[in-house]
Amino acid sequence: MNEGSPAQWLAAAQKIDARIEKLRPEADRHVVGQHVISQVLLKRFAAPFGSDGLKLVPFNLDHPDRLHKMASPRQCGKVPHFARFASASLEQLWGKLETRIPDAARAVDRGDVFQHEQHVQTLKDLIALHLVRSLNYRKVHQRIFTKIYTEQRTALLTDQSDLLRLAVLQRSGLHLPGPQGLAAAADEILSPHLANFENGADFRARIEDTFAKAKEMISDAGLEILVPAAGEFLLGDTPALAIQQSETRTAFNVAIGDSTSIVLPFGPRHLLVGRTPRYGLSIATEETVGFLNRLQIEAAEQRVYFRPRRGLDTIVRSYLKQGIRSARS
Repeated sequence: MNEGSPAQWLAAAQKIDARIEKLRPEADRHVVGQHVISQVLLKRFAAPFGSDGLKLVPFNLDHPDRLHKMASPRQCGKVPHFARFASASLEQLWGKLETRIPDAARAVDRGDVFQHEQHVQTLKDLIALHLVRSLNYRKVHQRIFTKIYTEQRTALLTDQSDLLRLAVLQRSGLHLPGPQGLAAAADEILSPHLANFENGADFRARIEDTFAKAKEMISDAGLEILVPAAGEFLLGDTPALAIQQSETRTAFNVAIGDSTSIVLPFGPRHLLVGRTPRYGLSIATEETVGFLNRLQIEAAEQRVYFRPRRGLDTIVRSYLKQGIRSARS
């Protein structure tokens, strides 16, 4: 998923700056261990183990032959300092949605979820949440900011240099002394934006704004829930994937507007498909289950999660031997 073109990014800058200023009084209110995967979702991939409570397997894809110890949902899907600016209020925003998930999950398990529009909307919002509250989104944000910052600085030193010199002259009465002075003036103009990027304020404001936009885009389309004819779904640490499918290839992590569907595993026996023209439950063939699990493995940063003692560790290792992650840096 991306955050739009450079023109769209810059057009939104004023709104983002205003939001940052509103958030600044709570800048240091943090939640250190932030979940990028909802605990409610992780629990659906866990199994009870007596007095130890619910456990699932966090499988490290970088070290597939290691012993993968079981862990509780609370221990999984965490990223220290995912958001570094006013993260406490961001967690409150996520929490308002996550409190609605258990009722929707029970409706999915009963099979009557499509009789309750509020639960359907909750599932769509859950897809949007995991699209933006993800390591992939954070990487995209960093990449786009760096690109646009570099482009803007270059423009100030080249095409817009006369305007920059005039602005400095009108403000201070000084003529810029050569290229070094021009560069210093450009850096001064851009420094507040760079500071907001470096302290996490820009990311904090944009992820909130993008979440609202993602919810709106996903809400307008259908929702399909896949149930496997055989096998189980597994969950990657970047679980919501915006997919663009054609006759020859499948691309994932595309922009929402370019996607043909958005998938999110919702337990071993269910997978949500958003942004689709269809509504209702469908059976996923064993081949489709394998394809969707391979996508989760390929898109994951480091781990996939699944129910213990179901043989999925062997299946994951076999996928890895096929080289599906070999192109990753």
